[in-house]
Amino acid sequence: MAYADEGVGAPVLLVHGWAAHGGFFDDLRAKLSQKHRVLTPTLRGHPGSGQGRAPLTIETLADDIVHFAGTLGLKDVVALGWSMGAMALWAAWPKLRYAGLIVEDMGPRLVNDESWSGGLAAGYGAGDIDGTLNEINADWPAYVSRFAPRMFAPGVAPALQAWATAEMSKCNPEAMAPFWASMARQDFRAALARITAPTLVIHGGDSQVYPDEATAFVARTTPHGERAVIPGAGHVPHLEAPDQFFNLVEGFVRKTRQPETRSGGAVP
Repeated sequence: MAYADEGVGAPVLLVHGWAAHGGFFDDLRAKLSQKHRVLTPTLRGHPGSGQGRAPLTIETLADDIVHFAGTLGLKDVVALGWSMGAMALWAAWPKLRYAGLIVEDMGPRLVNDESWSGGLAAGYGAGDIDGTLNEINADWPAYVSRFAPRMFAPGVAPALQAWATAEMSKCNPEAMAPFWASMARQDFRAALARITAPTLVIHGGDSQVYPDEATAFVARTTPHGERAVIPGAGHVPHLEAPDQFFNLVEGFVRKTRQPETRSGGAVP
């Protein structure tokens, strides 16, 4: 698994979303690495990392993250998961116990039904999954050209949308389809109650991917959860509102590290 490792100090792990790569965090990594050691892996099957032989599932990504942290000897990690990255981090608990967890615009379940309305926008249901997989496999560039702009709030700079579309187009649809199918099978609603790490949930107030209820559920179900909403941002607030997002993340990391600071174990 390819990764960037920048800065020194207590580790912060940034895990990207579906059809992206670690480079989506370049700006955030540069800011955070001024005070922390920041690691940004690119998940298997995504541009820059091999696909391997294991099934392309959320569970496999979770195992990869646990192995990654163990190989590097990372302890007391504050981990941030954007979109699918959050699912991978949830699935990695409790094999990997975080000092703190940040969830960026992600809900516990993609699929809506009579018991859950916090899934993907526009009422995405079980009957829509096969259609999505067919679109991914039939014409990946066309699918990305429709999907990528919806990740951003309406009116966000066209240049940013174009960059994301170009980067996502580099992915292999033969890997993206099984990852999507795996995401659609997940339901972390009950599992969230067992994640005892301090948790910050950041929601894009104008997200076109997940409704407000999705991230509100995560924050209130996680035992030590809190939520922040960034108005005017969509599903990618770390790119759409970089300064606000950084301030939230940096503030949470510092608050999470306060016991270490008081004991002399961390650099303020």
